[in-house]
Amino acid sequence: MTLTRRMRGGFAGRRLVAGIGLASAAILLPTAALASSSEVSSARATDHAAARTVPACHAASTRVWYGLPAEHATSKAFYELQISNVGRSVCTFFGFPGVSALDKNGNQVGRPATTYGHRIGVTLQPGDTAHAVLVVINASVVCNHPVKATQIRVFPPGQFRAQSVPLASLGCPGKSVLRIDSVHPGAGIPFFSSR
Repeated sequence: MTLTRRMRGGFAGRRLVAGIGLASAAILLPTAALASSSEVSSARATDHAAARTVPACHAASTRVWYGLPAEHATSKAFYELQISNVGRSVCTFFGFPGVSALDKNGNQVGRPATTYGHRIGVTLQPGDTAHAVLVVINASVVCNHPVKATQIRVFPPGQFRAQSVPLASLGCPGKSVLRIDSVHPGAGIPFFSSR
């Protein structure tokens, strides 16, 4: 069976159109992916810019607590450190809480927590909670003579008044066994709301 010139031209034309369509899709997919990634980036930048226009959370309207039980891994325990806005207005936190362990007399045990991760800004409505993951490293891995700590002292990001929360642990003189992440939105505990 032979194809007429008209049929061959139509078949070739359809192949050409299909090829152009595929080439266009190949070009547009990465472009769409770049566009959506830049939208995400600008949303973060917008949120960060918005966080600068909303006032920082004050110590009087902030409560610090943590969720139990802790998650345990080899020589580490992970706690969800919670920071709640108990005030009546919207406020923001940006960055890392300052955390250190204290003994029963209120003296600092070891060095303050080191930080990890990226600084993040969080806007909290009244009653909302943000969280940061606190890692407590097994002190016996770090030093030979661990010292008992009975609580942790927490400076929420941007605040100069600390809050203490009971948390029994072991520390090392002159060394840190604590690591703290930046604040993140939400309580970090599934299905929890402080409202």
